Amino acid sequence: MAVWLLLALSLVFGSSLAAFDLQVTQFLQARRTPWLTRAMLLLSDSHETVRVLAAVALLALWRLYRADRAAVLSLAVVPLGQLLNVGLKHVFQRARPVVPEPLVHLTTYSFPSGHAVASTLLYGVLCALVLQRVRSRSWRVAAATGAVAMVCLVAFSRVYLGAHYLSDVIAGMAVGIACVAVFLRPVR
Repeated sequence: MAVWLLLALSLVFGSSLAAFDLQVTQFLQARRTPWLTRAMLLLSDSHETVRVLAAVALLALWRLYRADRAAVLSLAVVPLGQLLNVGLKHVFQRARPVVPEPLVHLTTYSFPSGHAVASTLLYGVLCALVLQRVRSRSWRVAAATGAVAMVCLVAFSRVYLGAHYLSDVIAGMAVGIACVAVFLRPVR
């Protein structure tokens, strides 16, 4: 949460963060390739709010069917964290990056990134559920590695597409991590 707080304060009080964010955005804009753009659009689209919530609902129904109430309760952090994200966007009201050739057109606010929050929540909860239920070291490492990789890929896709600044996605990941850590503590 300290990372998120530092980023939020940097936005409110001004810093060199905005200049760095712009440099990263411009760097990625100059290096776009057709194949990577298609991959990033696909990855980003597959982590839209509705798709993430639908996946969570299906997982919750499956775990409910398996009488795993703790898992169902754990999955509730995903929609709750996404609601928190919407509130934070309205508090900070940061405009999205303005790029010469935008690949996505969005009218909502930029800080923190909803895709970064949602993917961190989804893969964080899934990883936590695996860590709570599996004792095999190799499966635990695979779950953690897979979760980190997916969150980073989704976050990268948002910056690559010009939908967010780097600080937006880092803040989104920090919010997601904090929600998973706080919410899952009592569930154990």
